[in-house]
Amino acid sequence: MRRGLRMRLRRLLTPVRPSRDAKPAADSLQCDILLIQPPIRDFYLTAKRTIPYGLTSIAATLRHHGYRVAILDALANSKSRPAPLPEPLSYLSDVYGPADTSPFALFHQYRHYGYALSTIADRARLSGAFLIGIASLFSAYEDMALACAQAVKSVCPETWVVLGGHHPSVFPDRMLDHTAVDFVLRGDGEVTLPALSKALQRGESLKSVPGIGLKRRNGERHIRPPAYTPDLDDLSPPAIDLVNHRFYSRKGKTTLVITASRGCPMQCSYCCMGAHSSIPYRRRRVTHVMQEILQGAQGREIGLIDFEDENMAMDRAWFERLLREIVRHFGERELELRAMNGLYPPALDKKTIHLMHTAGFRELNLALITCDHDQSARFNRASVVKAFERVLQWAEPLKMTAVGYLIAGAPGQDPLTTVDDLLFLAGRRVLVGLSTYYPAPDSLDFNRCQASGLLPNSPLCWRSTALPLDRTHGRRTSLTLLRLARMLNFMKQCVDETGHLPTPEPIPSQAHVLTGSRSDNGYQLVRWFLNDGIIRGVRRDGKVFAHLTDARLTRAFIKGLDTIAVCGVNHPIA
Repeated sequence: MRRGLRMRLRRLLTPVRPSRDAKPAADSLQCDILLIQPPIRDFYLTAKRTIPYGLTSIAATLRHHGYRVAILDALANSKSRPAPLPEPLSYLSDVYGPADTSPFALFHQYRHYGYALSTIADRARLSGAFLIGIASLFSAYEDMALACAQAVKSVCPETWVVLGGHHPSVFPDRMLDHTAVDFVLRGDGEVTLPALSKALQRGESLKSVPGIGLKRRNGERHIRPPAYTPDLDDLSPPAIDLVNHRFYSRKGKTTLVITASRGCPMQCSYCCMGAHSSIPYRRRRVTHVMQEILQGAQGREIGLIDFEDENMAMDRAWFERLLREIVRHFGERELELRAMNGLYPPALDKKTIHLMHTAGFRELNLALITCDHDQSARFNRASVVKAFERVLQWAEPLKMTAVGYLIAGAPGQDPLTTVDDLLFLAGRRVLVGLSTYYPAPDSLDFNRCQASGLLPNSPLCWRSTALPLDRTHGRRTSLTLLRLARMLNFMKQCVDETGHLPTPEPIPSQAHVLTGSRSDNGYQLVRWFLNDGIIRGVRRDGKVFAHLTDARLTRAFIKGLDTIAVCGVNHPIA
């Protein structure tokens, strides 16, 4: 077997001469190891959240070991195109309804985001890589990760194809079932991929590679436990020169993604990164994080730094040291800081909020999750309502905006308590960020859903847009809560612009068409909604139609609005 590996590697390491009609962009991918971020298919994509940070960290470690590395980011492409709904999601064609041009639209068209698979295959072939690693972070997108592997294998049959990320770490057997996948790697790629690369080059046994999963000739599997970096400070700064900064720039300035820690010390039942999961919690020293930030800023004008930690401010003293260092180095620049994964309100105090504002935080992403004490207990989470309100009070004089994140539709969660959550946020200067619950593999709730028969069979359904837990409260309920959240945010906008809510008005009895702007149409739809509780949309031809809604929830929402003063989001000018 070792002799076969050496012969195969000799052929693979022979430089590949690109054909004359090769695209110039592919020349930059000449490498020993090619790392690919696959395209995805879904109803929407938030491009600023897709910077391939994990691949840049792995690439830096591979470079340290002497390999030429390239990243093919298939999502660094602004083009998208309609895609057919896969069979497991076919039920959604009747769920979301017709296209809606109003502010209360949800989803309509399933789309392919990123490069075509044929383009990825062509660039993989031209790279000359002997090993191609494909990221598979989210179970809901396993179809595109596997399709990417198949496309690569079809043109590079002798190239080793390995999948890594959270999904293969949790479901190694499932990924190894695919004929295009040679190996999976479980855990941190900075540990596993260099070890695999060396073993392949030297023709050594692969059984000792940390975190490896492979198929034996007799059909058996050899799967090792996930491997993790014990000390994140030992890692090289990410190879951000491999990122397409032009694509991810904001207002002509570079966006940096930073992860100062991995895992989370909490045990929230819906999260796959908590202390109960297989991912150990580790945090980097402030000096190590600043080294990465300063290296990223060298020769670039930084506009935004997004910290993608699961719980950025849990250690308040550590967080404040980091903020002071950022102020020391970037104090005179217009730098924006965000923590888009959400901040835990009890971890913040008035001093920290002021320091965050000085460092560049202009918006606070706050994980409220729910106001209901019983549901908080089911989530293994303490109630954070009082801490949430304190943070908003401290942020208001600084004119910092805020988003309050909620989860709806979890197992055992009463939808009327989510209406109460929306009404709570209605009376505060904060936008609503409501997500429909989905079962995250390696979370406590995932195991509960599986044990109780609630878990959909296909991983493609394990996403929020799939409204996966139909047997809990029904998709009508989830759709209603999502649209109520959008309607509430629009109402807050109306309050900011006019000082008051739209007044209720009965809908005309005759057929009607709305031909105004999106905002004007939304204003009229709110007036009708406040009168009869029906959430409506506007077709492309202007015709008004009624969305699928749960009247019990809309009635409770409207009744609750009568008892509170709805706040806008913008802070009054002093």
